[in-house]
Amino acid sequence: MRRLVSALGPGDLGDREARDRVVRALVDHLSTSRVPWTGPAAVVRVDAELPEGSRDTWTVRFGPAGVVLVDADPQVVVRLPLEAAVELASGTADGALLYLSGVLDVVGDETALLEIGTRLPTASGRPLIDPAALDPQAVSEAIADSRTEHLAAVMSGGFRALVLSEVFRRLPEFVIAEKAERVRVGIGFEIGGRPDGEVDRYVVRITDGVCTVIADAAEDEPVDATVLLEGHEFLRLVLGHLNPVRGVVSGQLRVRGQVIKALGFNSVMRRPGSPQAVDGVLAR
Repeated sequence: MRRLVSALGPGDLGDREARDRVVRALVDHLSTSRVPWTGPAAVVRVDAELPEGSRDTWTVRFGPAGVVLVDADPQVVVRLPLEAAVELASGTADGALLYLSGVLDVVGDETALLEIGTRLPTASGRPLIDPAALDPQAVSEAIADSRTEHLAAVMSGGFRALVLSEVFRRLPEFVIAEKAERVRVGIGFEIGGRPDGEVDRYVVRITDGVCTVIADAAEDEPVDATVLLEGHEFLRLVLGHLNPVRGVVSGQLRVRGQVIKALGFNSVMRRPGSPQAVDGVLAR
């Protein structure tokens, strides 16, 4: 499989017939894999944008009968540059990070695509969508130039739960141990932007240098302060792309409770990609 993908390396994308042969071979490989397809049944169309502006299009059905190329209406459409598609198939790029960055666009059933992507192997053996790739630093880099409208769409769709869970799971890695050894603080996050109008609640506690995260926190979970904001603003805030003072003034976020405690939380957290506490979770 790796040899098949390398035939479409970024430096030599080949002609349409060559690309079709490789795609058919990849689909055949998936269909004849020793591991049967156990993911969701769905029809996915891939629109690969070529450098000259045209597109290659392939439609694939995933189901109990296997993985096959079809001529059918899709439940979900994936659009991305051909070079990014090659990187994705080879395992050198991750689907969720490409989606966050805006390189990859999804139209239709995002949840089905996520379930397929986390099961579908690349040439390197890793899945097309790998939760391990969603560490805060990688996500921070991915969203750096993303439009607000795009991030809002991502954080109201099928990828929201995966992004939130992975960012919060890795948040303790960004505590500055020497700063946090005598700190006791609990900060709540109420994150809006869900399509059902509800919020996701997380609580982050630092107690004598130890950081813990409570997912699906109860409304009455005791905290020193709570940050209330939309999903896309949460990503910008927690990953160092939103100045909190500017966010409060503009109405992008609100803080309920002890502001001084929120600042204390900030002082022991570093922004992903930076060793400086002053560039931490609640400030830049």
